Amino acid sequence: MADDASFGGARAWPFAPRLDQALRARASVWASCACGRQAAIDPAPWLGQGLARQRLGELETRLRCLCGSRRARLEVRGLSEAPPGASGGIYIFR
Repeated sequence: MADDASFGGARAWPFAPRLDQALRARASVWASCACGRQAAIDPAPWLGQGLARQRLGELETRLRCLCGSRRARLEVRGLSEAPPGASGGIYIFR
Protein backbone atom coordinates (compact mmCIF):
# COMPACT_ATOMS: atom_id res chain seq x y z
CA MET A 1 0.00 0.00 0.00
CA ALA A 2 3.04 2.27 -0.08
CA ASP A 3 2.16 3.37 -3.60
CA ASP A 4 -1.33 4.62 -2.57
CA ALA A 5 -2.94 2.14 -4.98
CA SER A 6 -5.99 1.65 -2.79
CA PHE A 7 -6.64 5.39 -2.61
CA GLY A 8 -6.34 6.21 -6.31
CA GLY A 9 -2.83 7.62 -6.10
CA ALA A 10 -1.61 11.05 -5.15
CA ARG A 11 -3.86 12.78 -7.73
CA ALA A 12 -6.98 11.67 -5.89
CA TRP A 13 -5.93 13.30 -2.63
CA PRO A 14 -7.63 15.16 -0.97
CA PHE A 15 -10.62 13.34 -2.43
CA ALA A 16 -12.17 15.82 -4.87
CA PRO A 17 -11.51 19.16 -3.19
CA ARG A 18 -13.95 22.02 -3.54
CA LEU A 19 -12.86 25.38 -4.88
CA ASP A 20 -13.09 27.03 -1.46
CA GLN A 21 -10.81 24.36 0.01
CA ALA A 22 -8.26 25.00 -2.71
CA LEU A 23 -7.99 28.65 -1.69
CA ARG A 24 -6.46 28.06 1.71
CA ALA A 25 -3.20 29.74 2.64
CA ARG A 26 -0.11 28.52 0.79
CA ALA A 27 -2.14 26.75 -1.89
CA SER A 28 -2.88 27.57 -5.52
CA VAL A 29 -5.12 26.21 -8.27
CA TRP A 30 -3.36 24.87 -11.38
CA ALA A 31 -4.69 23.59 -14.69
CA SER A 32 -2.94 20.97 -16.82
CA CYS A 33 -3.92 20.31 -20.43
CA ALA A 34 -3.33 17.06 -22.29
CA CYS A 35 -0.99 18.98 -24.64
CA GLY A 36 1.41 19.51 -21.73
CA ARG A 37 0.63 23.16 -21.07
CA GLN A 38 0.17 24.16 -17.40
CA ALA A 39 -1.05 27.40 -15.87
CA ALA A 40 -1.94 28.89 -12.52
CA ILE A 41 -5.64 29.73 -12.45
CA ASP A 42 -7.10 32.77 -10.71
CA PRO A 43 -10.47 31.54 -9.39
CA ALA A 44 -11.86 35.05 -8.80
CA PRO A 45 -14.38 34.85 -11.71
CA TRP A 46 -15.77 31.57 -10.38
CA LEU A 47 -15.98 32.95 -6.85
CA GLY A 48 -17.87 35.95 -8.23
CA GLN A 49 -20.38 33.53 -9.77
CA GLY A 50 -20.96 31.86 -6.39
CA LEU A 51 -19.17 28.61 -7.30
CA ALA A 52 -16.98 28.36 -4.19
CA ARG A 53 -18.53 25.01 -3.16
CA GLN A 54 -18.14 23.36 -6.59
CA ARG A 55 -15.78 20.40 -6.88
CA LEU A 56 -12.69 21.15 -8.95
CA GLY A 57 -13.57 18.32 -11.35
CA GLU A 58 -16.89 20.01 -12.12
CA LEU A 59 -15.09 23.19 -13.19
CA GLU A 60 -12.69 21.53 -15.64
CA THR A 61 -14.99 22.05 -18.64
CA ARG A 62 -14.95 25.79 -17.95
CA LEU A 63 -11.32 26.07 -19.08
CA ARG A 64 -9.85 26.63 -22.56
CA CYS A 65 -6.29 25.98 -23.70
CA LEU A 66 -4.40 27.67 -26.53
CA CYS A 67 -4.16 24.27 -28.26
CA GLY A 68 -7.96 24.30 -28.68
CA SER A 69 -8.83 21.88 -25.91
CA ARG A 70 -12.07 22.64 -24.11
CA ARG A 71 -11.04 20.96 -20.88
CA ALA A 72 -8.05 20.95 -18.54
CA ARG A 73 -7.47 19.01 -15.34
CA LEU A 74 -7.54 21.15 -12.18
CA GLU A 75 -5.45 20.42 -9.11
CA VAL A 76 -4.34 22.09 -5.91
CA ARG A 77 -0.62 22.69 -5.49
CA GLY A 78 1.47 24.28 -2.82
CA LEU A 79 3.06 27.61 -3.64
CA SER A 80 6.47 25.93 -3.94
CA GLU A 81 5.19 23.35 -6.48
CA ALA A 82 5.23 25.59 -9.54
CA PRO A 83 6.33 23.72 -12.67
CA PRO A 84 9.77 24.41 -14.11
CA GLY A 85 9.92 26.43 -17.30
CA ALA A 86 7.22 28.43 -18.98
CA SER A 87 3.59 28.19 -17.98
CA GLY A 88 0.38 29.83 -19.11
CA GLY A 89 -2.05 29.57 -21.97
CA ILE A 90 -5.02 28.04 -20.12
CA TYR A 91 -7.87 30.42 -19.35
CA ILE A 92 -11.25 30.44 -17.62
CA PHE A 93 -13.89 30.41 -20.33
CA ARG A 94 -17.13 30.92 -18.42
